[in-house]
Amino acid sequence: MAFFPSCWRKLFIAGILPFLLVACFNERSPEKPAESTDWVSPTEISILMDNLSRNLSTLNLNNYRRCLASEKFSFLADPTLAANNQGLFGSWNWDKENQFFNNLNRAAQPVSQNNSLVFSNIRNNNFGPDSVEVTADYQLSIYHQDTAFKAVNFRGLASFQIKRNIQNEWQIVKWQDNKTGTGTCITELKQHFFAP
Repeated sequence: MAFFPSCWRKLFIAGILPFLLVACFNERSPEKPAESTDWVSPTEISILMDNLSRNLSTLNLNNYRRCLASEKFSFLADPTLAANNQGLFGSWNWDKENQFFNNLNRAAQPVSQNNSLVFSNIRNNNFGPDSVEVTADYQLSIYHQDTAFKAVNFRGLASFQIKRNIQNEWQIVKWQDNKTGTGTCITELKQHFFAP
């Protein structure tokens, strides 16, 4: 008599219980990510520059930050503009860069498909296998809703000190901006959208 209850118990666990569990719980399809990452591992300098262009244009904060070396990052403003605002640009670091980017992102919603960052006349100076300086002319268009700041087009000369991180990916350690001509440059964009 003891044999049957044990046999029924095994049959119930092996055969009937899975069907009951499936009937009680509905299967769902996996959710799609909220946004595509648009990130390509920057194992080459050109990939890093493409990532920077794409993620600044789309205002993708997470991927934009991945282009920068968080603990060592510094931004050197255009020398003429920096001289007039040493309090802001004297120690521009990772935290200030994030604050600027968040403020710009809020002011630029909804993100325009006309945003773009284009580099031209790119020149590389190798300082070693893990350190390179990249100099390039840039043209940036960022459309925003801040009526107190009319500029949406920025141009200048950018110099980037780029190093490999421990994942063997290139990151920007230092970013120097230089205004060219009479137009507005990135230094002015950062100055306006940084709020202490």
